Amino acid sequence: MGIKRNVLPFQIITLAVHGDVLAVNQVVKHFEPYIIKLSQKTLFDETGTPHIHVESDVRRTLETKLIVAILKFELM
Repeated sequence: MGIKRNVLPFQIITLAVHGDVLAVNQVVKHFEPYIIKLSQKTLFDETGTPHIHVESDVRRTLETKLIVAILKFELM
């Protein structure tokens, strides 16, 4: 059995593409776990213990790129 994934409703995608702020926020929220995963960096303290750190600049950059891509997207 495959992995069950949540899919954004087409109506939300359509509203987001047309610039609806709430819909764009929902799309960004939907992709938030993936964005956080891509923004993670492993840092080591003085004893060598690894700690996961989310780079806020990388996270904001990815969110901005997602928003720009949403607004440029063309539905046929």
